Amino acid sequence: MTGRFRIPLVSIVAALAAACSPAEQGVIKAQTGEPVIVLSEGACEATCPVYAMTLRPDGSYLLHAERFVRDPGVHEGKLDAGAWATSEEALEEASFWTQTPEQTASTLPSCQRGPPVVSITWRTAEGRQKTLNYRVGCGDAAIRQLVGQLRAAMSFEDLIWTDEQFAPDGSR
Repeated sequence: MTGRFRIPLVSIVAALAAACSPAEQGVIKAQTGEPVIVLSEGACEATCPVYAMTLRPDGSYLLHAERFVRDPGVHEGKLDAGAWATSEEALEEASFWTQTPEQTASTLPSCQRGPPVVSITWRTAEGRQKTLNYRVGCGDAAIRQLVGQLRAAMSFEDLIWTDEQFAPDGSR
């Protein structure tokens, strides 16, 4: 093969490799130096927990617990140092950056009505940020699994969930 054909062939191979890689979706450039992972769940037709939890790399968190939760109000604390690493690993495993950012009834034809919408935001130290909205029961199985992994890493069972019975209006 002569030298004049090598460069175009290399360019073609590189272009094909890039075309086969899934593209990032919904990623924006945001504030740098303030990495966070935010997990929030909205209201549903029943008594689903409504909260937003922001996790930082050092394991510190801010929890805004609204309704159908263990302890309503705003709470700060610190999780195990591994919470951040476990959360990041789960996000990477789910190919978060290439997932469709809106996996709800507005974008998917076979969504179930009633379950809550879960929002996941990930902002890196470099300012790479994305928010993914997922209606439970819709979308990608990887996101369903991701929600469970993030809940576990963020101590959902200890900080948010309660077996307490609630009235549909939110009263206890």
